[in-house]
Amino acid sequence: MRLIAAAALALALAPAPAALAPAPVAFADAGSPVSMVRVDRVAAALRQSPVFVDPDVSSLLDAHERTALRRQIAGAGVPIYLAVVPLDSDDESAGDADYFTYLLHRRLGRDGIYLISDQRGSLDWTSYHVPRGDSLEFSQVTNGKPLPERLHDVLDAFARAPAAKPSDPPVPDAPEADSSTKRPGKVGLAGQFFKTFFPALAMSGVLLAFLWAIVAAVIGVARSARGSATTLRPRRLRRMAWAELVRLARAIGAAAEDDPGYPRAMADYDAAKLLWDEKQDPGSRFAVVVLSLDGQDALRSGTADPEPRCVVNPLHGTAARRVRTALGSLSRRRQPMCEECAKANRHRPLALVIDGRERPYYEAPGLWEKIRGTNKDLPEHVLEYLGVE
Repeated sequence: MRLIAAAALALALAPAPAALAPAPVAFADAGSPVSMVRVDRVAAALRQSPVFVDPDVSSLLDAHERTALRRQIAGAGVPIYLAVVPLDSDDESAGDADYFTYLLHRRLGRDGIYLISDQRGSLDWTSYHVPRGDSLEFSQVTNGKPLPERLHDVLDAFARAPAAKPSDPPVPDAPEADSSTKRPGKVGLAGQFFKTFFPALAMSGVLLAFLWAIVAAVIGVARSARGSATTLRPRRLRRMAWAELVRLARAIGAAAEDDPGYPRAMADYDAAKLLWDEKQDPGSRFAVVVLSLDGQDALRSGTADPEPRCVVNPLHGTAARRVRTALGSLSRRRQPMCEECAKANRHRPLALVIDGRERPYYEAPGLWEKIRGTNKDLPEHVLEYLGVE
């Protein structure tokens, strides 16, 4: 709310559009001094302490939690750098956590595990030349714990990770600048002031009132909706799918064969492994995640018929009840939802990045397009989709 209100006030008091100089395109030139101001600031802070929290998102971690995380990092046995920063489409990374991590690593110039959390509490991390395996730890992003607990879990996972050959991740593609942005011609400071100040002053009162009305409406909608949308990019999706598949395999190995959930877990694993081996599209990768979570649910609850997962976002967990609603392109019917989604007036479904565009997971071409969002009997649907009898 503070950010929205500040933006509204700034816009109301700004000069007329024709005289506005556009904000620097932060991601147009990753090497330019202007574009790297925030990255330099974060890197400078991380040279002093392994935990940096941007003031705009300081509410995500209090002082006690930050101290505890610093102590845990100190005992992890590997260099870890944690940055909690807002990621937006108009910053130097265009909201891409992978690219922000790449820029931060370049500026800091130190090898280690770079752990990034954005304003929504979403986690991503990249390992630069650290001799630890990290394929399993990415499962931590799928649980519903508060951010501090998830951070502790991830740090603990890296501390316990087995030794592995240090890796150098590929350089992510730089976001493209908006080609329609144009810089205005040079205008004298005095001339610009007199040309723009008085018209802006005359309109500011009306504009401010109008914008506050918009802000109030936005806040109302935000409060009625459940949280914020989650977007899974291909790199994170692939790692999550593999991590959850490994977790399911380990859970099956630790379970007794007479466990009521064992047959369902095995069916989920077989379908997920076949899908992992044969399909690489985002929809299939996400189906691997849901299958693996379903198998874990079956073993955890000791049942061959676990509850379906929340249709808005299967990562929320199993459904608490069914609610009749029209969700995007899905037909209007009683949909399984977690408790929070069931209470919400509006729903923002989990999205996958497909061909550079965000789309609700249930609109992903292939498997999800055929089963129309349902995850009940998913192992059977997957085998049918793959043509396995």
